[in-house]
Amino acid sequence: LEFIQPDALNESYSVLADILKTLEGNAVYSNLAPHCEPQLGKRGLYDQIGPNQLAMLWVLNYSDGGHSLLDISEKSGIRFQSIRAAADVLAESKLIEQQDDSRDTG
Repeated sequence: LEFIQPDALNESYSVLADILKTLEGNAVYSNLAPHCEPQLGKRGLYDQIGPNQLAMLWVLNYSDGGHSLLDISEKSGIRFQSIRAAADVLAESKLIEQQDDSRDTG
């Protein structure tokens, strides 16, 4: 630690941990109701996701089996953690389903 400052080492660790969480949390989903309005309000989903309602709409729109959550985050400009949280809520509600995609999602 003579050359590296402890604060810089902590910051580096934090950045690496965020990268690993993103890579591990990345997945591809398919919308299970792509041709109709999923009635998010009646399902109570707007309340569950809180201020990140826009993340939920992005995930619903781009969950076509061809876009990963990281793709959606990059296109929308919304932090990956918010996109991942929205996907978790939508998957729990059976509106999207994770795909077994062999392509590299990173």
